Amino acid sequence: MRRGFTLIELLVVVAIIGLLASIVTVSLTSARAKGRDARRIADIKTIEVSLRMYYTDNGMYPKNIYGSGASAPDSGLAPTYLPRVPTDPNQSGACTGAEAACYKYISFKSGTGSSVCNAGMPPVTYHIGAPIEDTVNTYLAQDLDTSATISGYTACTTGVPNPTFDGNAQGCVGTSPAAPDSCYDLRP
Repeated sequence: MRRGFTLIELLVVVAIIGLLASIVTVSLTSARAKGRDARRIADIKTIEVSLRMYYTDNGMYPKNIYGSGASAPDSGLAPTYLPRVPTDPNQSGACTGAEAACYKYISFKSGTGSSVCNAGMPPVTYHIGAPIEDTVNTYLAQDLDTSATISGYTACTTGVPNPTFDGNAQGCVGTSPAAPDSCYDLRP
């Protein structure tokens, strides 16, 4: 007499395989998000170092890290300080400052009044950030969490898209956290 598997036994095996596949898929999704977050944080640190070199050479920060002007503060970081300014690993497309693929960046000049920044009224500080997918990321405890404005400074908004972002808000957007802080942000 030939013996084989019963239908119940086959269904149990298929269910177990399906459950294991689901667990692996969820684990891979979480690992990918953590990998993208690590890349974002590394990119922000790389941009921060490039901004220090830009300031050393020009005595000011750029209005837009993705800028393409001929001279400071209109020139961006590429190609002099970086071969290419990094973009968000979860987005695609070119970046000039406002697109979803761009990291959040705003420069500030000293004092109040007009938001025009130029060589005569140069950007002297900045705020840079990136939305993080994993809101329990330990790096979020080490960032700045600064607001969209900096006391005593005026944001350089002429020719700069999206001139403000909140470092203590979900996705770096808004004025207060609507959910857990998910913005990794720095300032000099």
